[in-house]
Amino acid sequence: MRKFAAWLLAASLLLLPAVAFADDCEITAQGTAVVTADPDIVSVTARAEFTADTVAKAQEKMGGVIAAVTDGLLALGVAEEDIITENYSYSPTYDYSGSTPKLTGYEASHTLSITCRDVDLLDAVIGALTDGGMTQIYNVSYDSSKSAELYRDALELAIQAAQEKAQRMAKPLGLTIVAPESVTELGGGNYAVFTNAKADLAEASAAGIETGIRSGSVSVSASVTVVFEAR
Repeated sequence: MRKFAAWLLAASLLLLPAVAFADDCEITAQGTAVVTADPDIVSVTARAEFTADTVAKAQEKMGGVIAAVTDGLLALGVAEEDIITENYSYSPTYDYSGSTPKLTGYEASHTLSITCRDVDLLDAVIGALTDGGMTQIYNVSYDSSKSAELYRDALELAIQAAQEKAQRMAKPLGLTIVAPESVTELGGGNYAVFTNAKADLAEASAAGIETGIRSGSVSVSASVTVVFEAR
């Protein structure tokens, strides 16, 4: 009789963790959401390159181009602080056809990044760049000044998606979501229309042809992981 009682007690103890798990369960769900908006910012990168006999001549040519481009952009309404130098360099050039390298001159390169707060001005901006002497136009991208607000909206929707997913998982198990125990932000991203054309944009603008670039929409995503208490 005592052996039977001891066995029964041991069996009861083995069942305790299962009973406790059933009373207090955790369900983890991940939620992702994407919100979109029309872009109101467009950025473009432009570069000019010149080769001259001396550094001074190369600088003079480059200075004239940058001044003309800057004047043209300012006339369109682009803010001066939105015209930024990304790269500026001078390097010697050599002729390697002989037995020893021969210095032939100097190559100047100046890269500008331009941000325009009016997306409808893109063609005019590219026109000002090419008219001023920038021969390479590339990295046209769009963005929204409301990206932070869009991300907050996406974050809220992502949490709602995680909650709905957790409720769907709990239902067939006969459980009910009680409350969230923790929320982990997984981050997100900002996705916009982007193009990386060089000569095509410059040649089209020089010929007085519209670039044909269309902005599409800006998408902002957010993801979260939420741990819910369920009973």
